[in-house]
Amino acid sequence: MAAGAGAASMTEAPPTASPAGSTADPLPAGRSSFDLPVARLLVRILDLPTTWEPFVADNYGGVASSVDPARTPDLQLTCGERLLAGLPEVIPGGEPVVRARRVDGGRLTIESHWQDGWLDPDAGRGAIAFASRQPIHMRMSLENFLRVSTQLLLTRRQTFLLHSAGVIDAGRCFLFFGASGAGKSTTTTNSAPRAALSDDMVALDVSGPAAEAQAVPFMGAFPPEHRVQGHYPIAGAFRLRQSADERLERLATARAVATVSASVPFVAELGLDPAAITDLVHRLCRSIPVYDLHLTRSGRFWDLLDREFPRA
Repeated sequence: MAAGAGAASMTEAPPTASPAGSTADPLPAGRSSFDLPVARLLVRILDLPTTWEPFVADNYGGVASSVDPARTPDLQLTCGERLLAGLPEVIPGGEPVVRARRVDGGRLTIESHWQDGWLDPDAGRGAIAFASRQPIHMRMSLENFLRVSTQLLLTRRQTFLLHSAGVIDAGRCFLFFGASGAGKSTTTTNSAPRAALSDDMVALDVSGPAAEAQAVPFMGAFPPEHRVQGHYPIAGAFRLRQSADERLERLATARAVATVSASVPFVAELGLDPAAITDLVHRLCRSIPVYDLHLTRSGRFWDLLDREFPRA
């Protein structure tokens, strides 16, 4: 259902534990404000209801910095705490969701199980209220609000989030994408000792003559200390397909656009213009080759990629 027509549900970020999420003890009370780069955006988070240590340091260490008053953020997010009357707690085995609804023109409300808030993308302002200071609840709540809000803002800058893993080899980014469970995290792990931008979400900038992959501070299961920051040229994009043999099948442009578009999150849910998103994906697929990567359990797919994409 399009967000303009009412409520829309989206799968949340994976509930994987970070160091700050490894204990059931609530995070200490306090306040933290910081600047957080998300690809081409600067997000300013004000009054997050916990101390910098351990939450900010554990989840955004090396990325977050103190508020710089000389810089104007693209999104300023004010935080608070309160009991919510929104979505119920996730039942065991249930699927967590984020719900976004359009209200008052371009403004949205965004809520999940432990958070609610609003976003005005035109003004670059928003607010989020947390119902829980359990580490994993706060991480998921903040990250999912950021995923939704930054996708809206990035698409206005010819950049978009792709549900994908990004692995760096010889200064190039190899994008691995597919449906949930396709093997993005496993592929990232099997790519070691190569560094990774992410095993879950990568920003793709198609504003220039050559597409670039950019790191975003959104986590899957891959430890943040094993990830790199920055932006990289893209060697290719690879849809993961489990198979009895290992092979590459290059996709024609029209099929590549349809295949990649299926892994762009929040398009229908947020009422984004499908034609505008298709145009961004088409720019990507004109700039890089897109393949089906047929995988076996051997994890030796890099033999294929090394032959197809030799190092200079």
